[in-house]
Amino acid sequence: MCVITARESKISIMAHRFFEGAAHAAAYARFRPHPPQPLIDNILSFLKSKYTGALAAAADVGCGSGQTTWILAPHFNNVTGLDISEAQITEAIKKNNANNVSFKVSGAETLPFPSRSLQVITTGQACHWFDLPKFYAEADRVLVSGGVLALYGYLFPLPIFGEVSDQLAEIVNDTYENKLEGYIHQGSMEVYLGNYKSEKYNMVHYEDRIEIRNDSYYTDKAVSVTDLTGYISSWSGFQNYRTQNGDEAAFDMLQNFQNRIMSVLGVSTAPEDTQLILRYKYFIIMGRKP
Repeated sequence: MCVITARESKISIMAHRFFEGAAHAAAYARFRPHPPQPLIDNILSFLKSKYTGALAAAADVGCGSGQTTWILAPHFNNVTGLDISEAQITEAIKKNNANNVSFKVSGAETLPFPSRSLQVITTGQACHWFDLPKFYAEADRVLVSGGVLALYGYLFPLPIFGEVSDQLAEIVNDTYENKLEGYIHQGSMEVYLGNYKSEKYNMVHYEDRIEIRNDSYYTDKAVSVTDLTGYISSWSGFQNYRTQNGDEAAFDMLQNFQNRIMSVLGVSTAPEDTQLILRYKYFIIMGRKP
């Protein structure tokens, strides 16, 4: 007879909350932010400063579950979101309500478009996973003359809760830099810590380019402490830790993270009922095809 201990039962219940859907794609869809509209407006402004043709088509490469794709829909006749992960595309299709948006499984190094057919290509928090030389070559092939390639991402989200905001940020940073040390992909560090400042992201093959790295673009998201913990579970580094160490160890890490957050907040409400703000600050690099 198999006897389930109280701890095993608790792990099973809590793991279902932390790993809802049991897939990285589901966590990504639930907890990742949508980019701020002013960032998209800037991409369009940069495009229109020299391109005067119709806005027929755009592509969002490495679209994940679609958060970075739908914001393009009001501005182009057709928008296509591409991701190498079939699970991510499945999530995006489930949530898609835009008639002019479609999603396809595709890598970044072979884009499924005719030459000179797109006005804009975006990639949000994704190009650190690409073979960049091949991606740049493909982007150059499918962009029209004057078309724009935009690479953007965001820094660690800043938890905002009055005077303890800095302490909360320290817990998030400690989890990423210390608790998950050795499990974080190099590309992930290049976006979260390096903010795509490495030379390979500079698009030096385009003379007309611009970088914006200030506080101009951010989005605030009201979340519960449980949601913040879920965001941690969407990190690829955490998923790597979970794969190598199992659900129990992964649960313990998330539970410890949540307990530390709640201790700093010093409130009596449950984690799922305790609200704070997450601020995502964005940066962007844009280049124009001659």
